[in-house]
Amino acid sequence: MTTKAVKTRKNGKVNATVKKNMREKLTQNVIGLQIQNLNIEKVIPDPMQPRKTFNELLLKELSESVKKHGVLQPITVRKSRNEHIIVMGERRYRASKLAGKKTIPCIVREYENNDILEIQIIENLQRQDVEPTEEADAIAYLSEKHSATEIAKRLGRGDNFIRQRLKLAGLIEGFKNFVRNGEMTISLGIGVALFEPEEQQMMAANNTFSA
Repeated sequence: MTTKAVKTRKNGKVNATVKKNMREKLTQNVIGLQIQNLNIEKVIPDPMQPRKTFNELLLKELSESVKKHGVLQPITVRKSRNEHIIVMGERRYRASKLAGKKTIPCIVREYENNDILEIQIIENLQRQDVEPTEEADAIAYLSEKHSATEIAKRLGRGDNFIRQRLKLAGLIEGFKNFVRNGEMTISLGIGVALFEPEEQQMMAANNTFSA
């Protein structure tokens, strides 16, 4: 057998092995991300989920859509003993509950504990109805590991927007409540956040910025 023929044969075996390994890997990945319709009563929100507020009107609109068309995009969950904890998609889960659904399509994945919170934060921040002070706190959390420019790129936002939200995160809780309730504009909140927490506390005590 010629050297060329031996080389070709060896390459053929190598290629076949590579293809086999790749096919097995792809199959495992597909199985790992298989959509499962889980009992909605066995799916629970993550108590550590950074997002706490949901627009009730938009949630009701989504529930009407779920009634008509079902959940078009599965939620992502992780296994925890006898239940599955939501990693991404709590809004769809809440809408499904409102729509009276008995099951919900889920992708079950495994995560390192340290990754879950950051994944949830980024997923939340990519939505359009996030409450500004929650958004600010979430971005402040990400800023502990990432620069403002890196966060802006990951969220598809401008650097200036990220910096403004980082300033807003400096508000004490009392003034954050004013922003949440619409009693204080975001721009005014950013201005107040320039003061030290002790100074803000004095302003709040003196009703300097009451509605």
